[in-house]
Amino acid sequence: MKEELEIVEKLSNSKVVEKIYDDGLSSPLVEVSKIGTDLVKSARLILAPLQLAASFQDRFEFFLKNLNKRVVKEDQVQPPAELTSVCIERMKYIDLNNPLWDMFEELLIKAMDKNSISQVHPSFAQIIGQLSPDEALLMYELSKGDFEVTDQMDLNYQGNRFENRRVLSSTIPKDKLANPDAFEIYYAHLESLSLITWPVINETPVHGGGRQTGTKRNSRILLSDFGKLFVAACIPESGFNKIS
Repeated sequence: MKEELEIVEKLSNSKVVEKIYDDGLSSPLVEVSKIGTDLVKSARLILAPLQLAASFQDRFEFFLKNLNKRVVKEDQVQPPAELTSVCIERMKYIDLNNPLWDMFEELLIKAMDKNSISQVHPSFAQIIGQLSPDEALLMYELSKGDFEVTDQMDLNYQGNRFENRRVLSSTIPKDKLANPDAFEIYYAHLESLSLITWPVINETPVHGGGRQTGTKRNSRILLSDFGKLFVAACIPESGFNKIS
């Protein structure tokens, strides 16, 4: 199996494979090579993180330069091993353009500075490792201000419940998310990590025809106290950088 993976890895980087894609090959060769090209396509997807890990040294040097710029040698201390091990292992598979890289880097720098190590908790590294880039972005946006949401629901008298929820207004920055349709999942996950909360601030009955027909709610998504500590330790004040 090891030999097969080595062969697949070599194939995924092969100039021959590129030629198969680029050249207008005759149909017999296309048919014969179909299994091979399908294998290579799958292999590239599977091996991409491993190839990224192979180039970790360059990215680690980038991190060290940032560390030395921000923390003078006299202030540098040894970070907790249980934090460092998680950060380094996760960073192997993350590129510099990923917000999660910025978070791991920020956490490590804070952990290696005697003036800020008190802000760091070992669990923070595990939490970053569970986040998606979109969730990281939401946490940063919440650090700048709460999200305000107004919605309305109809009252189902028979079922004695509210239903047909409609959002009337929202300041959730879904336009900044790579996958805005996944916001409900993002919220549920971040709440399960005790990072954010979504309380209803006030609720007003909606009436029609002399009786209540629904309810209108004003709610707010905000960082929990734990979430604020997490953001302070893990997210750069300037936000996330894009490396070209």
